[in-house]
Amino acid sequence: MTTLVIGGAGYIGSHVVRLLLEQGKEVVVVDNLSTGLRQRTEGAELIELDVTLPDAREKLAFEMRACGADSVIHFAAHKQVGESVENPEMYWHDNIGGLANVLSACASAEVRDIVFSSSAAVYGMPDVDVVTEDLAPQPINPYGATKYVGSGCSPTPNGPTRCAPWPCGISTSPAPGGPSWPTPQ
Repeated sequence: MTTLVIGGAGYIGSHVVRLLLEQGKEVVVVDNLSTGLRQRTEGAELIELDVTLPDAREKLAFEMRACGADSVIHFAAHKQVGESVENPEMYWHDNIGGLANVLSACASAEVRDIVFSSSAAVYGMPDVDVVTEDLAPQPINPYGATKYVGSGCSPTPNGPTRCAPWPCGISTSPAPGGPSWPTPQ
């Protein structure tokens, strides 16, 4: 079976793509390459698609069926805090609208295993040394708020939510460390 990695040409997504490929998994990357790099998807099929567009739901569902996707990992989102303050409408439209298209496509294609990549930004600036997932979410900018709302609209490992009728995982990990991709010349 195949894992569809949405935003797989970006920094975090490309690390997951590389790990899946190293494990011998079939991987298809969906990315609009607005900030991601094509060379980060080497070894995986790349489908250039902006998941925020009105017709993305149908195209995503088609691609999920065509590649036999049985799981989706969703990383695609705008992620700059300052930009989110300057242009909150874009963040709400693209981060939440893109997620809605992904969830709708998954429902249409009957893909039930989904991981939504959230962010530690959902916790704001808590007065603690270590941010853990048991803290109350308190986003302080539109980026963190869209990730918080996205986490609430996504199914959870414990079962469905009002927005998604099946279980999935939500990752709120910070960016991974370790070796990065070389900067293209």
